[in-house]
Amino acid sequence: MKINILDAGINYRSGHHYDYGLKLAQHLTQTGHDVHVFGYAGMDGKVAEEFSAVCGLTKLFQTYQYAVINSYDWYAGEFLQFQRETIAYAIDLQSVREADLWIWPTILPQQLNACAALGVKTPMVGCVYWDPGVEAKTIEAKLWRSALVAARGGKVPFTLASVESELRHRFMPIVANGRFAVLPQPVEGPPIAAPKTALKRIGFFGHQREDKGAKIVMPLIQQLITDGYAVTLQNSNREVRVPDVPGLDVLGYVDDIAVPIAECDLVVLPYYVEQYRARGSGVLMQCLALGIPVAAPFGTLPGRIVEQAQVGPLFTATWPEPIYRAIKSAEQSYAAIAANAFKVAHQFNKRNGVARFASALLAAVE
Repeated sequence: MKINILDAGINYRSGHHYDYGLKLAQHLTQTGHDVHVFGYAGMDGKVAEEFSAVCGLTKLFQTYQYAVINSYDWYAGEFLQFQRETIAYAIDLQSVREADLWIWPTILPQQLNACAALGVKTPMVGCVYWDPGVEAKTIEAKLWRSALVAARGGKVPFTLASVESELRHRFMPIVANGRFAVLPQPVEGPPIAAPKTALKRIGFFGHQREDKGAKIVMPLIQQLITDGYAVTLQNSNREVRVPDVPGLDVLGYVDDIAVPIAECDLVVLPYYVEQYRARGSGVLMQCLALGIPVAAPFGTLPGRIVEQAQVGPLFTATWPEPIYRAIKSAEQSYAAIAANAFKVAHQFNKRNGVARFASALLAAVE
């Protein structure tokens, strides 16, 4: 099959755009498909080299996936962004080669709207990773509905998809054609050899940005080190600039994130509730695949997953003291938490992985 992977977020060697996109391209190519990736025009040279070694690559999209809304206008930024980026994406998409299938590993409403404006007739599937605020009828949710209605009216053969079943429930009230698939996670172990036995090393992983608690991490880490814990701090997007603290291992981008995560006895997700009420976490999925206990906030999708699986403590607020208390409470019941995490890992890997993710994507199209 001739497959185009379209992702204006493929830019740096970090995040799910890079990770999921490269894994997907590798698997589809290895299984005999003719794959071509269309990424951001300003893509990092190292990223371009890695994708080019796997399949065809074009630095296509002039608009980056995460353009700042206020750069369009301080008041009507969402509307102007939707209008202008619809036009920009439509222009770029006219250069895309013919194919049997278009895959958008992460799709935005303006990208779907551009497909509707062009009258795309190639079957396509696009993944979403957060609730735009459907129940609250936010501007973003209404723009999504606008794009979904336009695509249905233009008879674009599209399917929305997500690796989180909760997002299907949140999106379905506005999905005009009723097509929404739930996919396996493109993450797999193998699990660690045996359950963890003691809480000694605590890890913080991923892109250290504000909505992930970056501003409150260092005071917490300092307290943990004072208590005698070893700590790993990673920032996948750029070098972490922190004081040289004994007991703190600092990492930038890591080729195989599973390796340092597996060395930890507990991974903390200091995410803010508002941003993660219905947003998943790739770091959490990696922990579940390996069998590593996790601490996460109440009121979030990661927190609900952690609580349901009983693989770690929850904290009430993204602030050093509540997180610290949660970690100390986990230490009291650590053997049970670690045993559950180990059990969950074996179940997780039977249902997920890149091969299952890719197969489900192909099966989801009209």
